[in-house]
Amino acid sequence: MNLRKAEGILFKAISYTAAALTITALILILGRITLEAIPSLTPEIILTPESEAKGFGGGLANAIVGTIFLSLGSTILAAPFAVGTAIYLKRYAKNGKMVHIISFMLDVMSGTPSIVLGIFALMLLVYSLNSITGGFSMISGVIALAILILPVMERAAEAAIDSVPVDIEHASYALGANKWETIKLITVPYALSGILTGFVLSVGRAAEESAVVILSAGYSQFIPEFRIAPNEKFIFGVKIYPFQDLIAALPVTVYHSFEFPHLVDPSEGFAAAFVLIAIVMFINAIARVIVWRRRIG
Repeated sequence: MNLRKAEGILFKAISYTAAALTITALILILGRITLEAIPSLTPEIILTPESEAKGFGGGLANAIVGTIFLSLGSTILAAPFAVGTAIYLKRYAKNGKMVHIISFMLDVMSGTPSIVLGIFALMLLVYSLNSITGGFSMISGVIALAILILPVMERAAEAAIDSVPVDIEHASYALGANKWETIKLITVPYALSGILTGFVLSVGRAAEESAVVILSAGYSQFIPEFRIAPNEKFIFGVKIYPFQDLIAALPVTVYHSFEFPHLVDPSEGFAAAFVLIAIVMFINAIARVIVWRRRIG
C-alpha cells in the first residue's frame, strides 16, 4: 500500500468518525430532552397559558405565541433593510470605500455577541425610549432581534442576487428597461427563492434567541392581546397592546424552569425546549424545501 492510498484511508476514517460523533451527540441531546419532556408534553400544558395554570409554570401557550410574534415581527422589520442594503451593494454602489465600510460593519454586526445587543436594547429601547416602546415590551424585543438577524438576511440576499445570470439583466437593458425596472422585474423575482430562504432561517435564528429577549421583551404569563388602553405614561397617551406590553418566549421559559426549580417542574422546561427545537427544525425544513424547489426549478 503506497503512502497516498494510506493517507486517503486515514482521512476517510477520520471524516466518518467525526460525522458519527456529531450524529451521536445530536441523538443523545435530543433523546435526553425528549425523555425528560414527555411528562409535560400534554395538550393541556401546550395549549394553556401560564396565567390560567395553577402556580408558577404549568402552561406554554403564552410562550409559544410570544415566540412566534417576536420571530415573525423581527423578520418583517429587518426584511426591507436587508434586501435594500443587498440591492444597493450589488447593483448600485461602486466598488469603493463605502462598500467596504458597509460590508465591514455588517461583519461586525454578525459577529457581535447577542448579550451585547441585549444590553444595547436594555439601555436604549427599554430605559431611554420607555415612553415610546413601553420599556420591556414586544416592540423592544422585535427591534433588538431585527438588529440581530439583519446581517444574516442581508448576506443571504446578496448571495441570491449574485446567483442571477448577468445575461438576463443585459437582455432587459437591451429591451429598453432601466436599472430599477430590471431589478424589480428581473433580479428580485429570479433571486426570490434565495431571499426567502434567508428570511426563513432568520425566523429560526430569532426564535431560539434568549439573551436579547430577556433584556428587551421581558416576560408575561398572559397570551398577547390586541387592544388600546389610555395611559398617560406613553408619548401619545395610550398603550397599544401587545406592542408596548411584556411578552413571553420559549427560551425564557426554559431559563425560568432552571432558575426556579422549586417552583417549576423541570420537565416543563424540557417540554419548552422540545417545542422550541421542533419549531426551529420545522422552519429549517421549510428552508430546505425552498432550496430544493429552487434547484429543480
